[in-house]
Amino acid sequence: MNSPPTTLGKYQIIREIARSNDIVYEAYDPLMNRRVALKELAIPGGSTPQQRDERVKRFQREVKAAGSLAHPNIVTIYEVGADGDRHFMAMEYLDGRTLRNELDTHGLLPLARAVEIATCVLKGLEAAHSHGVIHRDIKPENIQLLDDGRVKLTDFGIARLTFEPNLTMDGQVFGTPSYMSPEQVIGKDIDARSDLFSVGSVLYEMLAGRKAFAGDNVVTITHAITSREPDPLVNCPQPLARVIDRALEKSALARFPTAGDMLAALEYATSPDALAPAPPSSYSYGSPSPGPTAPPILAPGPSSYPQPTQGAYPSHPYPHAAYPSAPTSYSYNPYGAPHGPAGPSYPHGPAPLPQIPIYYPPPPRQPFMKPETKHFLGRLFLTLLVVGTLLALVFVGLSSIGTAVDRMEEGRANDQIRDKNPLEGDLDQKIASKEGLVNKVEGSVGRLEEKIGLARLYGEKAQVLLQQGDFAAAEEHLKRAIENDPKAALYRADLGKLYGLLAPSSSPTSTRMDLWEKAGNCYSDAADLETLARNREQYKTLGATAYLNAAEEALGQGDTRSSRLAQLGRQLAEPGSEVYQRALNLIAQAGGP
Repeated sequence: MNSPPTTLGKYQIIREIARSNDIVYEAYDPLMNRRVALKELAIPGGSTPQQRDERVKRFQREVKAAGSLAHPNIVTIYEVGADGDRHFMAMEYLDGRTLRNELDTHGLLPLARAVEIATCVLKGLEAAHSHGVIHRDIKPENIQLLDDGRVKLTDFGIARLTFEPNLTMDGQVFGTPSYMSPEQVIGKDIDARSDLFSVGSVLYEMLAGRKAFAGDNVVTITHAITSREPDPLVNCPQPLARVIDRALEKSALARFPTAGDMLAALEYATSPDALAPAPPSSYSYGSPSPGPTAPPILAPGPSSYPQPTQGAYPSHPYPHAAYPSAPTSYSYNPYGAPHGPAGPSYPHGPAPLPQIPIYYPPPPRQPFMKPETKHFLGRLFLTLLVVGTLLALVFVGLSSIGTAVDRMEEGRANDQIRDKNPLEGDLDQKIASKEGLVNKVEGSVGRLEEKIGLARLYGEKAQVLLQQGDFAAAEEHLKRAIENDPKAALYRADLGKLYGLLAPSSSPTSTRMDLWEKAGNCYSDAADLETLARNREQYKTLGATAYLNAAEEALGQGDTRSSRLAQLGRQLAEPGSEVYQRALNLIAQAGGP
């Protein structure tokens, strides 16, 4: 993998966090003095101008979708910008792990924790839907569990804005198959209820330890979503199971209308009233029911009507007025019982039985599909499924063989290169070999070239150590690089970056001030040595910021060096800029001229 860039806009790149459709870095904002997550738009090589424009539009759509939302359960967007042809956005840095990591580690979650996570997601979706934003990719990978217990919804990369034209044409499918709603799977137009189907799938997986709709490939997963019901949950309270069942209805009309409705149903299903056992039945026919009444939010949708169960609903939910009591006597006895009530008499014996009309049931309706046709379609589907699976296996096998051959060829090429040039091995081995050459070469010109090459190796090794978090070793290697190539600006700038990364988390205050001052000195020296105007101005800005940070630390401690440090920052800052104005303010606070 290529090493990450050192900067992107005003942000200093620390390390690469993730790479999929886009690239996410951990970065440092020197102006705001905070750590951020920096997401850069990645455009595959060989893309056509139309494909590139579409990727940029979708990236801007994500920024507009997430940037318009301010909610505790949704990731916060700080800024969006571009550095040349590179587009990026800065977000809050989230310390923690994804729900996918949690499920992979524990298999399933306790009921209370699963409900808590689903509740937070629904609150975030309620805010998003109210602003016309449909997420379209709710899945464990996009649910972040922070170390302090908070839950954040991330990645609005394929979100849809209901108040703008849709970028997705009819028939196009975007999302993760195992969590997509039936209408999303077949490429139909979707609304907020599609997100609720995905929430139900995630909640099912948290409680069951397995996906609600699993399969070996996209075909089987799609068939399960559109045609099958998930296996019943074990050891799950019945009210909560009914909420999940309704969220996973195939028809969007049968699901909860909004995220707020599902949230209310989820809260009631886990409340003591819903989980408490019903008192023993002690009423007779025609008496009012003593049991609790189901909340309005659990009212059935158009396609299903939940039946009352023991402990959740009363057996007779209507007052006794709806059930007329039977009379105790009749004036007419059709059987002519001698001891029955008085009635009319017949001379020829008992009264005749009443004539009851004979009811003939209607003929059965013709089936929608003949059994032979159903059997044929079933066999055709299985045949296509088997053939598709075999073709997929053949394709995967050929791809694996091709990859293995490519790796073998690459390994042979690397071996040949290492045989030809022993300096292409490990960095430490390269450094040792280069140091030996520096001592052996005679003549000032030849030795200077070898020392410049040695400085480059020290700089590369320092970057590796910096990514590994070994700051002390990285500092030592950068100093050696400067010693061997004192006229190179890059190594001094990298050393200033190292001091700038160490300063915010160092203590006491005197140590932070010294580190900021060292960073300013390094950036100032780099600016003096740099020949490119663009890099020189950037180094000056970074150096001025570092000096001003040191001046603030000194001013807070009453240190007399605050005025001198602020003056150094003013000298590097560009007149009229925010950094320049900040320097003037600090000079005034320190009592300087």
